[in-house]
Amino acid sequence: MNVIRTAVGTLLLAWAASAQAECKIRAIELPVRMDGPRAIAMLGINGTQIPLIVDSGAFFSTLTRASAEELGLTLQRLPEGATVGGLAGNMVHPRKTTVKTVQLLNSQIPDIDFLVGGNDSGLGGMGVLGRNILSMLDTEYDLAHGMIRFVKLTGDCDNTNMAYWAGDTPVSEVKLLSSPTPGRPPIRARLQLNGHEVTALFDTGASTIVSLDAAHKAGLKDADLRDNSTTYGVGRGQVKFWTASFDTVSLGGETVRHNRLGVSDFEGRDFDMLVGIDFFLSHRVYVSSENQRMFFTYNGGPVFARNVELKAEGAAPAASAAADTLSADELFRRGTASLSRKDFAAALADLDRACALEPGNARFHLARAEVFRNLKNGPKAQAELDAALALDPKLDEARLLRATSTPREADHARALQDLGILDDTLTPQSNMRRSLAQAYDQLGAPAMAIKQWTLWIENHRDDIRLPAARNGRCWTRTEANIELKEAMADCDDAIDDESDNASFHGSRGWLQLRLDQPAKARVDFDRALKIKPDAAWSLYGRGVARLRLGETAAAQADLAAARKAEPKIDAQVKDAGFEPAS
Repeated sequence: MNVIRTAVGTLLLAWAASAQAECKIRAIELPVRMDGPRAIAMLGINGTQIPLIVDSGAFFSTLTRASAEELGLTLQRLPEGATVGGLAGNMVHPRKTTVKTVQLLNSQIPDIDFLVGGNDSGLGGMGVLGRNILSMLDTEYDLAHGMIRFVKLTGDCDNTNMAYWAGDTPVSEVKLLSSPTPGRPPIRARLQLNGHEVTALFDTGASTIVSLDAAHKAGLKDADLRDNSTTYGVGRGQVKFWTASFDTVSLGGETVRHNRLGVSDFEGRDFDMLVGIDFFLSHRVYVSSENQRMFFTYNGGPVFARNVELKAEGAAPAASAAADTLSADELFRRGTASLSRKDFAAALADLDRACALEPGNARFHLARAEVFRNLKNGPKAQAELDAALALDPKLDEARLLRATSTPREADHARALQDLGILDDTLTPQSNMRRSLAQAYDQLGAPAMAIKQWTLWIENHRDDIRLPAARNGRCWTRTEANIELKEAMADCDDAIDDESDNASFHGSRGWLQLRLDQPAKARVDFDRALKIKPDAAWSLYGRGVARLRLGETAAAQADLAAARKAEPKIDAQVKDAGFEPAS
């Protein structure tokens, strides 16, 4: 920490704390940008800048195995029995690596340990920035303006309101719960959910989720849960996920009404609720680990991502800096935060100003392309992507986005050319290979799709999406009617890992049709439809299987149900390379 304090030009803020000694802070700023629902910070690992997801819920910073291999880091075994628990209750057995030098802006931190393992996020990061770094000092999360600040206090600050930016804006103060890990304490506090007290973990690496047990205690019944799906944590396990309506969430004098929140059946934790990135985007938050207090002010807009109403009672939005007082980079980071919150008008206003101030910055044009895509303005999105790549041909995210645009927005030949450039330049371990596989498949290039699936599978054995990738490679081979023995091995492996996935059984059913095994195909389609009764492709496939088995009446019923669920199913089946049912 001495290195951090001395190696960076510091910002000095001071104020009087009653009649006591002056409280002063020195702050080291770490810029962050929003990439979808994740806050991304750039850190140097032995001189290589990499994106890490800011995750205040992670007790330790982590690199994926593919990232560690790509960076050439040496892995070490942890003591026997060392594990990391995920949200799903499963355990991961990670390795460890010691990074000789971590660069944080102009500072250098020597000999920082990272855990290695767990899931790749697929959302812009090569790992997570956890509390072993985030909690070294007090931490201020100003994500709506694209900044994290590490704060060193001097003087008497025990009774000081640490929301130094607030002015006349109301400030909420919350006592944090004590932690058995004082060196990297979790941000935990009590809040009221429908009037019932629950323990919340404040987690920038997650969306807001309530445990099923806490939802029940707050008065919800199973019949109140909607949108049954799954979610996962650091490992390969999964837990059920729903959404539900909650009347009130109250914390530190704020009350948010008419909430729609995620609900999951995770258990055995020291918290009942994850308060996620949506809360951090709607508030400016100061966490004092030493004094175990949290201060926050309301930024305005929806507090939780699924909320019906926008306002938090008991809090007024803090004033936001005028655009003409901000630098281009500050406007860019604020614009990506607005984009993450789906405030497209605010995002476009800031990004327009950033591009005007610094027209040669390719990443600004990429962000503006994302806004136009969300606004369904394909031509403008394409123009921004073209501009970004003209400025920086090595901006892989822009090239992939241009290649995966719909046929109305990009021509087929250029898309294949973009994918070819990425294939030539990406490392074998790149997480982007998965997206290349899907894009090649959609463009009718199965051999190249299989190559990308294979590279991704070989380098991401710990990833939660490994079964889906195997199913993807199985489906690509099945569509192209090639390497069917290998396709069967992939489908079998995918089903062995996730036997309750309807689409995996559906893929194997179509593969059985390719192999002229209609009875086996019908078994797979039966299993798929038991899990998802309205799956159009499985209904259609079972209809085809029944036609081949001579079960004409049942076949026609299945085909009619498939066409009702998806009126274009015959054309889709033909486009996928199969013979439509007569």
